[in-house]
Amino acid sequence: MRQPKQVLVVPYAIYESELYLYLLKRKDMDYWQWVAGGVEENETLLRAAMRESSEELGIMLKTSDLIPLESLCSIPRCYFNSDKEWGHDFYTVTEYSFAVRLPMNSQLNFSDEHSEVSLIKYSQLSKYHTWDSNRTAAWELNERFLKGTL
Repeated sequence: MRQPKQVLVVPYAIYESELYLYLLKRKDMDYWQWVAGGVEENETLLRAAMRESSEELGIMLKTSDLIPLESLCSIPRCYFNSDKEWGHDFYTVTEYSFAVRLPMNSQLNFSDEHSEVSLIKYSQLSKYHTWDSNRTAAWELNERFLKGTL
């Protein structure tokens, strides 16, 4: 059973003093996004982020690979098919953000829910149709990069 929580994982690389982001194109809608998914019953946020990264990117992570971000988002419950599991006592699902550094030009085995992966400079993100929460997490990641705290 899934908890009413969501994780977001921003895969990134640093090359020649620039921040690069790995974006995934959804098959079922016209959006680019990071790794995203639900938190299973009795699963921690870190474990969910590791599992989702494995499922969607084909990579195995350790908890120490993940960088917790401050970015949080509330997603309206209507985006989830969860009435049976969660009942009707709440209105939003909280999304918790993480980042993970990957080598430049990593070979990713992205899942069937995505049609392609693109490696872009942070400065190019505005050209892509993404969720607001994804933009916020990427902005925070870029700020951390610029301040040298990654």
